[in-house]
Amino acid sequence: MTLPFFFNKPQQARSQETLERILDAAAQILETKNFETLTIAEVVKKAGTSVGAFYGRFKDKEALLQALDERFFIEFERSVNYLLESPDWRAEPLPIIVTGICSLLVETYSQQKGVLRSLNLKGRLDFEPQFMEREQRAWRVLFPRVQEIVLNHRDKIHHPDPRLAIRFGFQQMFYGMREILLWEPYREEDLYDKAVLVNELTRAFLAYLEIKEVNG
Repeated sequence: MTLPFFFNKPQQARSQETLERILDAAAQILETKNFETLTIAEVVKKAGTSVGAFYGRFKDKEALLQALDERFFIEFERSVNYLLESPDWRAEPLPIIVTGICSLLVETYSQQKGVLRSLNLKGRLDFEPQFMEREQRAWRVLFPRVQEIVLNHRDKIHHPDPRLAIRFGFQQMFYGMREILLWEPYREEDLYDKAVLVNELTRAFLAYLEIKEVNG
């Protein structure tokens, strides 16, 4: 099925390669500027292609952001599924499981800060249904699986409502991580090392769950 923001979905390897170059170029530019000031001309220049090639694939600049959003969530869901389906990881003690989830989130968001800042703003300021639906899908489909895995260790959780604690604690971890990674560079503070960020977010989540046996 052709996605609504494409004129033509690439059928040949060379055309797909050009598409990926355009998306990669836009993602790199968004690391240093916002989406509103990004221009198609600078995207195609950085991608080493032409304006005609751009419009052969996208209806407009808004469609480019839609494609970046779709690509991010496809890659994100693939990474999450790989982790959640790993039997070795699922068998680990709860602190290791939470560390794995947190590490995946931090690594994913660290790699695409510019794109995610743009998507975050677009979804909230313009209430674009496509952006909102993809984020809702992540919470609707992926989070319950995380919750189920953590609930398998409910005997280690001393919060009076383990199910509520997992959801609320995960939201604190996720939104805290997102705020720090996407917006911290705009503040005059030292940036957290990724390992430090993972350790502290994990510690906070486990503390909220009231995990008393930190070694499992």
